[in-house]
Amino acid sequence: MVRRLWILLLLLTLAAWAQGVEWTAALSTTRCNVGEQVVLELRLSGASNDPLEPRVPDIAGVSMEFAGASKNVSMINGVTSSSSTYTYILTPTQQGSVVVPAISMSVDGQSYSTEPLKLQVGTSSGQAQPVPPPSTVPGLGPNGAGWGGPQNQIPAVVPVPPDAQPVLVECEVSNTHPYVGELVVYTFRFLHRVQLAGPVNFEPPPPTGMLREDLGQSTSQVNRGGVEYAQSEVRTAYFPTSPGRLSIAPTRLSCQLAPDFMDANFSLRGDGVRELSTQPVDLEVLPLPTQGRPPSFNGAVGRHFELTASLNKTLIKAGDPVKLAVTIIGDEHPDLLLDPTLPNWPGVRSYASDASALPYEKPNFRASKTFKIPLVPQQGGQFQLSDLSWSYFDPSARRYVTLTANPMVLKVEGGPAVAGGKTSAPGAPPDPLRGPQPGPGSPQGWALEPGVAVLSVLPWGISLLLLVFGHAHRQYELSLQTQQARLKRVEKQVARAKSLEELAQLAYQGLEIRKGMALIGLPLVRLREILSAEMVDELEKAEAARYSPEGDHDAKKVDDFRNLLLRELRGGER
Repeated sequence: MVRRLWILLLLLTLAAWAQGVEWTAALSTTRCNVGEQVVLELRLSGASNDPLEPRVPDIAGVSMEFAGASKNVSMINGVTSSSSTYTYILTPTQQGSVVVPAISMSVDGQSYSTEPLKLQVGTSSGQAQPVPPPSTVPGLGPNGAGWGGPQNQIPAVVPVPPDAQPVLVECEVSNTHPYVGELVVYTFRFLHRVQLAGPVNFEPPPPTGMLREDLGQSTSQVNRGGVEYAQSEVRTAYFPTSPGRLSIAPTRLSCQLAPDFMDANFSLRGDGVRELSTQPVDLEVLPLPTQGRPPSFNGAVGRHFELTASLNKTLIKAGDPVKLAVTIIGDEHPDLLLDPTLPNWPGVRSYASDASALPYEKPNFRASKTFKIPLVPQQGGQFQLSDLSWSYFDPSARRYVTLTANPMVLKVEGGPAVAGGKTSAPGAPPDPLRGPQPGPGSPQGWALEPGVAVLSVLPWGISLLLLVFGHAHRQYELSLQTQQARLKRVEKQVARAKSLEELAQLAYQGLEIRKGMALIGLPLVRLREILSAEMVDELEKAEAARYSPEGDHDAKKVDDFRNLLLRELRGGER
């Protein structure tokens, strides 16, 4: 009897757990015209593990494109809930009634299916009306007011359910299964429906080993369960640099609620302090496929890249340099965009490039990096500079894409210089333009004597030797002074710096001069091989301080970092 009760209890538990999993589909509209865009959202909630992307069957008369996946993880009073959303853009190509079939999803060995959806398609309206992505929040401006902005902008008084929380936090990532180098957007939201007293203490996740950039913050009004909240949202871009399982640590926040004398639960002894925290978010970083990898691929991952190339001059002389500028634009971190590989252009020699990056665009990450490569043609003629290609991996299409730059024409005048001047070949007839040449029996024959020739050129030779030696010596001293001067200038800037962010930027500049190599963009493991462990730790702390609301102007931390950096720039001398 007891065994039967245990089996019944287990079955009831499994049934209750299964009822917690929801797999639904929804269209942004049920009526549209040919050529217009409709958003199909597939939402999964209550799953214990992250499933793979669903397989959506082809729909007759509809062009379909995957627009991305997102995951929302929230914790309210210790209860954690999560949901995953898969978004597709549907564009009908013919008139009539379209049926979105049932879509299946396997979760922990059990299969779930959505209900079929109907879409009525009318005649073409003449102009496609794109539907904004579901992540767009109406009324959300590009410049948020910060944490202090919306805290006193509480919506009008409406009936509030008794279980509605006064404050809560949420977090989500744009993709839980990114590829190495792929952009992952982490969004943290703080919501409150009551007034706050004092500042909000915000503690972002610590460094994770991934490249990280701030995408800014914004404020808006949102509805949760029929309750209006003022929302502050912070978005961060992450770029994983190695495959495997990574985790974004919890984001923590503390605030103090303003006293509400109309609240029956109000107590004069309560301080109203709330400590909130999100759940950690796990990422399964996928390695880049080796099959189909083109030779011009050097690690870039993203979507909709652009490649352009140009010459600063198209007509030069043989032996003169010309600058080739190659610009790459896309949603990839500039530090992960490496030098393009040039084709083997016969007669043209290339040298090390000088790279520069523009500030990335907010709130959507869009970076631009330009490589200026010196080229020196070795001979005259017309050179066709074509076949300059660059490849990247598109994670949405799961394939490599190769871009080819526009062909360029370089015209070079003259030919290669011949050492010693032009001379006639032995046995060739005399050149009439040279005139009669002196011989041993001529009146000018004494000038052909070896001793006279040596004495005549000796002063010139000595003067030329002194000039060459003096010039080489000055160049040698100048090179030493230039390196020392650059380090001195960096040290002066370090002495005047007032924040950890300034010191971190100066640290990369100065240490690159001291080490004689580029350091920006190197993985953390590589940095620890080049720099001291103490310096790498300080750089990590400086990076984390950039996202702190109180800034990175702590006087003691700044002084400690400054002293360490000066010691490293001086080769360990105090």
